[in-house]
Amino acid sequence: MDKGKGNEGANAGTFPPGRARAPPVVLITTVLPFLVMAAIALAPLELDNAVKYMLAVLACISLLWTLGSLPLAVTALLVPILLTLFGLTSASGALLPFGDPVAFLIVGGLFIAEAFKASGLDRRIAFIMVSAAGGDIRKTFLALMAVSAFLSMWISNTATVALLVPVVLTMAGKAGGNDRKITRLFLIGACIATAFGSMSTMIGTPVNAITSGLLAQAVPWTFLDWFKAGAVVSIVLLAFAYIVLPKVLPVRSKTIDIVPIRGELSAMGALTAREKKVLAVFLPTIAVWIFGADIAAATGLPAGFLNAAVIALLAAFLLLLIKAMEWSEARRIDWDIYLIIGAGLALGEALESTGAAAWIASQVDAAAGGLSLLALMMVMGALSVLVTTVLSNTATVAILVPIVISVSAAMGLEPQAPVLVTAFCASISLITPVGTPSITIAYNTGMIGRAELARTGLVVTLPAMLIVVLLVYAMASMGWI
Repeated sequence: MDKGKGNEGANAGTFPPGRARAPPVVLITTVLPFLVMAAIALAPLELDNAVKYMLAVLACISLLWTLGSLPLAVTALLVPILLTLFGLTSASGALLPFGDPVAFLIVGGLFIAEAFKASGLDRRIAFIMVSAAGGDIRKTFLALMAVSAFLSMWISNTATVALLVPVVLTMAGKAGGNDRKITRLFLIGACIATAFGSMSTMIGTPVNAITSGLLAQAVPWTFLDWFKAGAVVSIVLLAFAYIVLPKVLPVRSKTIDIVPIRGELSAMGALTAREKKVLAVFLPTIAVWIFGADIAAATGLPAGFLNAAVIALLAAFLLLLIKAMEWSEARRIDWDIYLIIGAGLALGEALESTGAAAWIASQVDAAAGGLSLLALMMVMGALSVLVTTVLSNTATVAILVPIVISVSAAMGLEPQAPVLVTAFCASISLITPVGTPSITIAYNTGMIGRAELARTGLVVTLPAMLIVVLLVYAMASMGWI
């Protein structure tokens, strides 16, 4: 939760060590989006004013997110301001999406993520998994991918990688002259595993939350609906990465010294009372998120009470009530994710309500000449991967998903499959350090070069995109989604 999830867009404006933007560049990249917005708004286009103004706002926000001169959360604050400035919606209409149930689902997820971190439960899980591998390189690599994927289902991809970087560096430091190759394999493997693992749940990343919020406005959509599709895609992609990465990033060593990791695990001792409290809240929360509708039907409880967002807030309340975490720790939560999700939903709703999304969809439909469902999914998957190489994945889905929903409607297709492909592919663009902040963290260790990252990213991303499209198409054909 990219739990905080995420912070999947929090990397805007992040650059490799030693490089910073000169003030004139920052000024240009900040002013240019507003000049483009003004040019579009004032241009004598043969469009309804609402559509034209919405396209102007979309261009401005997209450029700000792309150029990264401002943090994503700062740009997010601008969305309701511009929507009301151009008269595209009322103040209440612009701010209402910030209170969407999906936003509060993420808020609850943020509390769970912080509780994992504050209690040390995340570190314990990582140390247990790595220690269980017994020092075998392939088993250790599998353990790292497994723990990365599991943690990223519930806590931030960024936080997961940040947690595992010192673990990886500690192990690699005991590998002699082969330590850089092992570090490179483990770091990239952890990053890719978090990207693939986070696809499993609606709270896995802000990408999933924004997509779910927008999709729920078009069709009935629940936590379980996402999980049924996301878990399948996640497992297949993880298996693919486990097979491919050691071939792309080979290491000669067969074993590694994990005594330091076992030492840290031993020093942690038995499960603390605090860790037990976190598990006591976390495990039932997962069960209700998945089986909430069945539980409501069996117990007679109001279905609204067992809504995923309400349960997330209940989990947050219980964590604080039983002292599994303190409010001072909750204040450290990455709250900018809430703003980013709200802005993404507001932008999506405005695109729909003004007719801008429908206009863009008509242009796409005219150019596409009536694509089949599979062809549309391939196009959107490729576009999502391409856009995310230069734009954060959070911003990518905020812009593309409303358009995909409108394109689907224009073509007489159900939106679930093409929307899911768009979202999943936004999370697998691993070619540059820009699209996902977890990759940025690994890159900033200095152990991975741009060429290595690009080569590995291409080898993984392109086949993964095809796998996503085919899997989602198969599930749609079988009525699974």
